[in-house]
Order: sequence, then structure tokens, then C-alpha cells
Amino acid sequence: MRLAAAALGVVSLLSWGVAVVANHGHTDLTSPRHTVVAAVPRVATPPPPAPVVDPLSGVVAAMATAMAAQPSLQASASLINLDTGNEYDAGSNSTPFTAASTAKLVAVFDYIHQVELGKATLTQNIGGMSGQDNIMRMIVYSDNDAWARLNKYLTFRGEQAYLSSLAVTAVVQQDNMQFTTPNMARLLQLLYTGQLMNSAHRQLVYGYMTHTTVTNLIQAALPGTATVYHKYGQLYGNLHDAAIVQYAGHNFVLVIYTNNPSNTSSRYSSQVNLIHAVTTAVFQAVTAS
Repeated sequence: MRLAAAALGVVSLLSWGVAVVANHGHTDLTSPRHTVVAAVPRVATPPPPAPVVDPLSGVVAAMATAMAAQPSLQASASLINLDTGNEYDAGSNSTPFTAASTAKLVAVFDYIHQVELGKATLTQNIGGMSGQDNIMRMIVYSDNDAWARLNKYLTFRGEQAYLSSLAVTAVVQQDNMQFTTPNMARLLQLLYTGQLMNSAHRQLVYGYMTHTTVTNLIQAALPGTATVYHKYGQLYGNLHDAAIVQYAGHNFVLVIYTNNPSNTSSRYSSQVNLIHAVTTAVFQAVTAS
């Protein structure tokens, strides 16, 4: 009976993870020759965390589908979700486009940068007009003469150096600039996040970007209650829009570049339709996330 009880006790201890060393076939828990390890309850291994699903994972395909409806055009679109920092690119997004008047933003931002460095002022005379008036005319009316005045003051080399300092890739040329949509989108992201200028100057720029004379592109495909800070561009076969959009707690950058390979405006309506279709696809995806 005593042997049976001892065996039962060993089995019970072993079931709790206790290591018992026997001597000559006998079990003696009090002997100094034996080592007893304290019981350690077994802990279940937690399951691995569920993978994080990006709610905008399908937006690239949606943008591509919208572009495919206009196969005669070359197009690229870049979306940056400003609430997460995630970027989504579709179409010819690695191809530099002639940026047309969206490139005017470079001169605007660079000039304000010079103001904040103390090297220029908004009130000084630049080609017969104040610096601020030149900026206003460039954004609101897309005035090429105002652009030429600021370009002369800043120099193309200076603007190229400014972009390089921001780690934004673009090629500054005598007649225009070459931009990909991802790089233009990142430039607007830097504006939104306050990395280009102080808040007072940003509000000045935002005020002009909400009052441009062309409103039939990205803005036209959004609800009237959306806030849109944008700069459009049109040159020969190029028709573009670059915007920061705020709507119902959603904040994003959307840049859409389109080009008619014939280098004429003969497909203007198709380009507008493409911009509207891409904007609609993006807006539906963002607001559903």
C-alpha cells in the first residue's frame, strides 16, 4: 500500500512538471542526493496577431481602372493619405511629365523660403510688382509673367537647389519643369505638414490655392463641402491638377497628370473625364476607410 501511494505521488508530481531523480529504484524526496524542481504551470502560447489590413489597398487598382477608360492618354496619379502617410501610385508614375503650371508652386515655395531666411520680403519689388502680388497672380490666375519675374529673381539653379534640399526629385528647365506625380505629391505633403514654411505663410498660400480661376478638375469631382487647396496646369497636351483635400476628417493629397501624346489640347474633354474618374475612385476609397 505504501509503495502504491508513493507511486501515485510521483505520477502526480510529474504531471505538474516536477523533475524527480531516483536512487536505486527508490524515491526519496528528503534525500540530499535527489533534486526537486518546483512545479511551473504551463502557459498557453498566445496566437500571432492578425495582419493589419490597409483599408486603401484597392485604391491603386481603382485609379488604374479609371485611367484605362481613356487608353489614348498617358496618365499618372499619386495619392498620399495625410492621416497615415501611406502613398499610392498608379499609371505612369515613374515617368516625368512636363509639369506645366503646377511647377509654379516651386517658385512660390522657394520665394517664401527666402523670406523666412531673411533674404527677401513679401513687400519688395520684383519686376514692378510686390513679391506677394506675384505669388497671388501665379496661384490664382496662373500668371506666366509673374512666374517669369520670380524665376528671374530666384534663378533656375536656385530653384533646383531648393528642391534638392527637400529631397524632392525634379528637373528645372528654362521653359518648365519635369515632375513625376509622386514627387509633386510629396511636395504638397511637405506643405501640409508644415515643413516648407511657417503657419502664417502657409495660410496665405492656402488662401490663394482655394481661389484659383480653374475649378473644373479635381475640385469638380468632390462634394461642394470639401476644402481643396490646389494648383492646376495646362500646356499643349498636358492637363494636370495637384491638390490637398480635406473632407469630413479625411485629409489627402491627390496629384493627377495627363498628357495627350499628340501634344495638343484636342483631347481636353477626355483628360477632364479621366481626372474626374480618378478623383471619384480615390474619394470613394478614402471616405470608406
